[in-house]
Amino acid sequence: MKKLSGLLVAGLILGSANLFAQVPEEDSMVNANNKTQRDSTWRLKSSNNKRDTMSSAKSMQKDTAWRSTNNYNKRDSMQSGQSMNHDTMGNQHHQMSGYAGEGDKSTNKNSSNNKMTSMMTPDVSSWPEASKMAVDEITAKYGKPDGVTAEELFWLEKGVWKKICVTKMESKHSFPIEHTDMMQTTINYDVPEDKMDDLGKFDGSVTFDRTQGTMSARCDKEGNNFLALNLAHDIVTGKKTVVSARKAYGDIVKLKMKGGNPLYMAKLTFTPKLNTADPDKNTTGLTKEEVTRAVTQNEKK
Repeated sequence: MKKLSGLLVAGLILGSANLFAQVPEEDSMVNANNKTQRDSTWRLKSSNNKRDTMSSAKSMQKDTAWRSTNNYNKRDSMQSGQSMNHDTMGNQHHQMSGYAGEGDKSTNKNSSNNKMTSMMTPDVSSWPEASKMAVDEITAKYGKPDGVTAEELFWLEKGVWKKICVTKMESKHSFPIEHTDMMQTTINYDVPEDKMDDLGKFDGSVTFDRTQGTMSARCDKEGNNFLALNLAHDIVTGKKTVVSARKAYGDIVKLKMKGGNPLYMAKLTFTPKLNTADPDKNTTGLTKEEVTRAVTQNEKK
């Protein structure tokens, strides 16, 4: 009996020990599970926060991009509106100028230049009738002028001409018939010294500039200027005398009035030369530097 009682007591003691040994293990498992759940919850929250942050960043990027695009669209619309207004004003001014001709076709490559030229073109409605006709003739053939003032229009390097100038002021001219001069056309030409007097006797409206190497005719139509310069060339080359050239001038004009088409009024019968300027000679023996120095010293006195 005593042995049995001892065994029972020993069994109870071992069972209690096992029970107490299992409780910590269960507590450890519970604690581990709780920790795992807490870690999972933290990770989920962290992941959700990251997604929210990324979503917010993307939303901000989209909003920024939309605002940027909207601003660009607004600026483009404003610029487009300004451009349309500018073009409309330019077109209205162009229509008011009243000039049209073959020259417009060759100047369409640069619309800005066209608008500026149109804006520069003066109103010639108050000009004398002959001057207005001269403007219409040259504009129809060579396009709009390259430069303008209140009193004149000029074209540069058009056709065979170095310069064409049409002025508001007309000059009375009776040779070979009564008319007025207002259209001057200029070419490169070196007039020999021994022919200068003859050209003056031939036609007072034919002039030359020895230094620049140019010769000009001033009449009312381009055809008449062709005629004057062709006859002047005949005088220079010895083909005609002053007397025969003046007679030919009248005869050719009469032929034109009868419906003819004389060559001398259609174009130049010769080709203008290049490099015709004549700087002449220094007859003082002084250099340009010496003259400049002397002028400067005199100004200081």
